[in-house]
Amino acid sequence: MKPAIPLSGRALALLLAVLVVTAGLGSAQAEEYRTFTDTKGRTLEAVVVSKTDTTVSLLIKGREGPAEVPLKVLSRKDREFLKSWIRPEVPSAALKKIFLKKCRTLTVRELLELRGYESFKFTFANNSLIIPGLLNGKKARFLVDTGAHNTILHDAFAKEAGCKMGPYDEVVAGVGGTAPAAYTKVDRIQLGETLLLDKKILCTDLTNGLPEGSKLKEDAIIGGGVLARLDAVISYRERLIFLRPDLGDKPEVKGVDAEAEDKDSQFDFRIFKLKDGSTIRGKLVAKNESGTGITIELVNGEKRGFTVDRFKPEDELLMRRWSKDAVAFEKNCKDLTVRDLLTMRGYQSFDTERKGNHIYVDGSLNGDDAKFLVDTGADGSLFNVELANRYRCEVGPMDQWVYGIGGRAPAAVTKFKSVIVGKTLIENRRILSAEFSSRDSVGIYGGDFMRELDAVITYREMRLFLRQR
Repeated sequence: MKPAIPLSGRALALLLAVLVVTAGLGSAQAEEYRTFTDTKGRTLEAVVVSKTDTTVSLLIKGREGPAEVPLKVLSRKDREFLKSWIRPEVPSAALKKIFLKKCRTLTVRELLELRGYESFKFTFANNSLIIPGLLNGKKARFLVDTGAHNTILHDAFAKEAGCKMGPYDEVVAGVGGTAPAAYTKVDRIQLGETLLLDKKILCTDLTNGLPEGSKLKEDAIIGGGVLARLDAVISYRERLIFLRPDLGDKPEVKGVDAEAEDKDSQFDFRIFKLKDGSTIRGKLVAKNESGTGITIELVNGEKRGFTVDRFKPEDELLMRRWSKDAVAFEKNCKDLTVRDLLTMRGYQSFDTERKGNHIYVDGSLNGDDAKFLVDTGADGSLFNVELANRYRCEVGPMDQWVYGIGGRAPAAVTKFKSVIVGKTLIENRRILSAEFSSRDSVGIYGGDFMRELDAVITYREMRLFLRQR
């Protein structure tokens, strides 16, 4: 964001002289502006952006960005008004329009990392998402699966990690059927800064659902329950998943009141990672002229200096690019939602329905209304074969196989004319159909479709975003 332009008394007088209030504005728009008067009686209409003890930042009607105006050139009435002015929690439409324009270059990562989220780079295993973590201190590969109701461990890995196994008197189900499972006690799961402690988790033999000769790609599955608890955001285009560490089992952050009603607003910081494995929570507030040293204001208000070479490469790059203008940029943009940002970029936004720990989205199949299960753990989209026939798909013989936790099940190559969600269209494709319990949906909207459409999934907003390329 460009810095606000300071105005001298003379420049303000010239500005007041040339600005003319446009007539005929609607009442909603007019209410956003206030008439300010200077000490010589000249007026202008503006919205207050921010203030200090000596200046006020005004977004003046007809101008692109805010301007810094000395308080001493304004009338006594205006100075009294500004003395009691408090920044609104929700910016006015006029301000939001400006901030949106200035924040167009912001990525989902930059937006979420302004408010205490931690990002993880995922890798694709076919179309499934894998992130690294630790289970009882042992390195583990976690499959991010919005279609899984619960978190599940591979039993052989659970034994290697020292988990205490119970009897196999439970059952887990997948598209291939059911499989025996056992509860196991897990002392600690760590995903970056997020900790999950003393959990009772189901485990089963995840190789049961693999084609012969295939290698297991995950040691554990992170299900919808954990993703919802941690306000997860998944961005296919950026290949990132975001979690809120403060929502884990050790959320305490020094300097933050965990009992405060406005706790979310207090998580206005980044998580900086140092090369020694430690982390710093705070805001970058200053940098020396050479660019080698920075100052971070911690969440408790303390300021500490660091050399940038102490940080991991991604944070070091951020620090080297940082400028004072970035402070104003972040201040204005941090109140944006993921929906605000993605709408600017041509994404379509859809409400999702959560049933248990599953997410469903409405759309159509071959022109008729349909509901789909949003499943990041499915490499390929899949229809219920009975419903595929009902929706006039071309269903072939059951001479294929689908694989899942419960083993394998026969499937048929199925051609459909169109799958539409909002205005996104996937047409004339072949996928598989199988006999499985799809509940209220025609089937699974899988990783193949979501990868093609740059999907973003947000648990906090409970929305799915898609963009046709």
